[in-house]
Amino acid sequence: MNRLLLQLLWVSTCIPASRALRCVRCNSTERCRVEECAPGLDLCRITILRTWEEDMEEVERGCANRNKTNRTMSYRVGAQIFSLWEMVCGSDLCNAPRPGTLARREPQVAVGSRKTRAGRTRSFPVGRYLECMSCSSSDESCERGREQSLQCRHPREQCVDVVTYHGPGRIWEDEQHIKGCGQLPGCPGPTGFHSNHTFHFLQCCNSTKCNQGPAMQLQQLPPNAVQCYSCEGNRTHGCSEEEATLIPCLGPMDRCLEATGTKEMENTNYTVRGCATASWCEGSHMADTFSLTGVSVSCCTGSGCNHPAGDAQYRRGGGPQPRPTYLSLTMTLLTTARLGGDLLLWT
Repeated sequence: MNRLLLQLLWVSTCIPASRALRCVRCNSTERCRVEECAPGLDLCRITILRTWEEDMEEVERGCANRNKTNRTMSYRVGAQIFSLWEMVCGSDLCNAPRPGTLARREPQVAVGSRKTRAGRTRSFPVGRYLECMSCSSSDESCERGREQSLQCRHPREQCVDVVTYHGPGRIWEDEQHIKGCGQLPGCPGPTGFHSNHTFHFLQCCNSTKCNQGPAMQLQQLPPNAVQCYSCEGNRTHGCSEEEATLIPCLGPMDRCLEATGTKEMENTNYTVRGCATASWCEGSHMADTFSLTGVSVSCCTGSGCNHPAGDAQYRRGGGPQPRPTYLSLTMTLLTTARLGGDLLLWT
């Protein structure tokens, strides 16, 4: 008996206890520090926003959910060009600025905003890559058809068209359109989701100025003969059986989706139902767009199959199962949504 106990004790000392990933966390208003990531946040990230004409740069570091991938995007707002990058890694402190600088702020690692010496501005680097059309809702250039040409900076970037709506019912209060260059998960697409509350859509193409044309509008997409239940909230308020409503699905969004997870900042349960493309049945899209951790997504085909009272096993059998995302922003885009921290990067 004593020998068996000693063996068990030896085994327990040889198996390391699991612990949370440690990442560096800081933004433009606070010092860098080390934090342990919450469950479901299994990657470290570095998010960078650069304004080229003013040579302003903001860098944010922190934890990211396990579905996050590297992504880039550039677009115009008037005469300004904005570039967005997000890089992720999976080992302790892999997003650190450099050894020895965690305890203080360092302008050299761009924890805050900065300009070049002598007030000189830095021009947007031009490479011999794809040329795309670019505009943004920030100056209403997309809505008014005032697109400008933009040269992509990286060989893997494509021309992208990103749409995000937020609003109650069909009265959209916060509409965002962005066209430009990007390397986003979900490309070439189209990939999208809509409910009574939101509309997220991404499409990409790979030829000169192939993303030109009017800004995408949800109401312009034709019905596809599928109806799905729509709601956003938790199972008792916002997304209960009584509050879910049946809506007509539009365009390529012909799957009924149900996703559950935990709101990152609020630590509350959250449920989303609506119409989606098959690619949105991967958890990364929902995690990015709705700032969720521990995401579980199920999709099905057939009108009304995502009813709250429906059998979850039946729904999972009706559509594609969650699978790893590929580096090809899932969406979700670096452009008008929150990328997991305090920087709002795609709206």
